Amino acid sequence: MTTEEQQELKRENERLKEELSALKKKTELLTIIQPRNSLSQFLIDKMDAIIFIKDITNDFRYYMVNENFCTLQHLSHHKIIGKNDYEIFSFDSANKFRQDDKIAISKGGEYTFQEEICIPGQEKVILQTTKSYVTTSEGNKLLVCISYDITKAVEKEKKLEKAIKDEKDAHQMMRAVFHELPSAILIKDIEDDYRFYIINKKFEQMCNLPKEQLIGKTDYEVFPKDEADQYRKDDMEASTYTEDAPMLIHEIVTSPDRDVNTHLQTIKFSSTFKGKKLLVCVGVDVTLQHQMMDQLKEALDKAQQADNIKSQFIANMSHEIRTPLNSIVGFSQLIADAQSQEEREEYSRIISLNKDLLLALIEDVLNLSELDSGKMVFNDTLFNFSEMFSELSTVMKEKVNKPDIKFISENPLKELLVKADQERLTQIVTNLITNAVKFTQQGYIKMGYACKDNGLEIYVEDTGMGIEEKNLSQIFIRFKKLNAFMQGTGLGLPICKSITEQMGGRIWVESEYGKGSTFHVWLPCLSDTIL
Repeated sequence: MTTEEQQELKRENERLKEELSALKKKTELLTIIQPRNSLSQFLIDKMDAIIFIKDITNDFRYYMVNENFCTLQHLSHHKIIGKNDYEIFSFDSANKFRQDDKIAISKGGEYTFQEEICIPGQEKVILQTTKSYVTTSEGNKLLVCISYDITKAVEKEKKLEKAIKDEKDAHQMMRAVFHELPSAILIKDIEDDYRFYIINKKFEQMCNLPKEQLIGKTDYEVFPKDEADQYRKDDMEASTYTEDAPMLIHEIVTSPDRDVNTHLQTIKFSSTFKGKKLLVCVGVDVTLQHQMMDQLKEALDKAQQADNIKSQFIANMSHEIRTPLNSIVGFSQLIADAQSQEEREEYSRIISLNKDLLLALIEDVLNLSELDSGKMVFNDTLFNFSEMFSELSTVMKEKVNKPDIKFISENPLKELLVKADQERLTQIVTNLITNAVKFTQQGYIKMGYACKDNGLEIYVEDTGMGIEEKNLSQIFIRFKKLNAFMQGTGLGLPICKSITEQMGGRIWVESEYGKGSTFHVWLPCLSDTIL
């Protein structure tokens, strides 16, 4: 036999020895496996867990498995025992299992983790597995693996997490809605002196205070005592009401800084939450509606007042116009039958007087209508008021034609430049003098002016009957006649007031009943030059 043949035979012997050794190990593994009816196999088969044991020293081959493991894998015992993961599962799955095995060995104790097992034709199974590295008394190194099917538990946990998240989202949404509601919501703890338990932003805004300064407080610590007393009275009564039949009230809530008053249409009822007896108060802000109702009432009052004024105006005008018209018509007929020139002249004078009166009445009505419509045009020009006043005094002296009345004109300046509507100034003075003549029987009527408060103040003073204090506020009301027997429509003074105010000035009166009156008109019409 040649040397080469000897070496080849030697290599063949070594190969046979290795195969024999491998076969011996397999034989030893099979000889130590307990039969299915052995006590240990019986016990692990009865357990709810999935149990499998691997022989670490023999390429992690399965040493023992229980019935649950076989059922899970849809394999019998003899197709599992003695094989490793690579001989049973796909390469990717086996590789993953082998990595987990090595991690468990490296930890030297227990290694617990969750894993998903993909079984063909079935849904994924989620296992919680604990792998323990142990050494038997015989020196065998084993990996004992115990798994529990937690698929349903995980699904239940996910559902629970989702339910919690949904509830949290719903809670956040309801909280946002609660705070954004336009209604003011206040929940009080009935058993703790009606202290504020929960409030929303609308209530904070209404009180003009943050919730930190409101929660835990009572009405007496936030609002004035008189208001708090009313709230407490309502709360005690509302505590007997339920959500099905709440108490409905209207209340006015004043902010603690007293800047805002809020009208609320409030429902109150008691409720129990987690054993706590609460009073729920929901107030709808009706401040705007309340203001609108006040405005509507004011408008109705003004409409009624206007209707009354109109009726009064028609009654006054029918009387005032009829009087001069009757005189004009009557004396016009008498002129034709007059026997002498003196009678005709007297009748003509009376007709002319009543004609002027009628024209004045119509002029007053037209002026008032023009002022109300805002169509009256003011033609401001620069002129010498002192000169105009002197000319006006001459005309006004003719109007004061009563023998027992002295007319006085006070013109202190030779020249006073003003910029205003000369015609409207004349109209104001004329109306004031005419009014003074009506109510003065003896004494004097004085007209004058002075420069005051960077403006021009005109005054007309008389020693007439004066005005009672209770009537001072009514003299500028249209068609208001303090003496029903006096001739006129009651428009003279209101026209003066309207003209004065539209020229940027003001008018007022000082009067003592039985002694006389003084009317003042102030206008911001002075020029820069006063001589």
